[in-house]
Amino acid sequence: MKTIQLALSYSEFTHSLRNLLLRDGNHRVCVVDRPDLRLDGVVVMDDNSAEEISLPDVERFVVIARKGSDRLAKIWDAGVRHVVFEGDSPSTVHLAIISAELQLLSKDSVEAGKLGSGPGFDAAAACAAFHDHR
Repeated sequence: MKTIQLALSYSEFTHSLRNLLLRDGNHRVCVVDRPDLRLDGVVVMDDNSAEEISLPDVERFVVIARKGSDRLAKIWDAGVRHVVFEGDSPSTVHLAIISAELQLLSKDSVEAGKLGSGPGFDAAAACAAFHDHR
């Protein structure tokens, strides 16, 4: 089961996203004021909390930003690539979470020597490693 921390200031949206994640049966969801970066998994936060982003683990963050926010450039410059906008549906955020999870899985597999690229890359082994983690 994958842990997701929701550190969002919008309670109705947080509730909807939490329910969506719990329904898929693959997630343990923690609604928090401040993320605990010692826990594995994806952290979803609004752009007001962007100072919490830890550079070595930047791929684990999904940030919900206001369109036109001056923080958006800082978030992008910090390396965050999972950004959705305030007003997007919980389903859109769910897709960004899945993308972050896949990136974390890929990073973990490469670091463990299970995946790679180039002439010796084995796509079947890559798929098996992915399914072993589910």
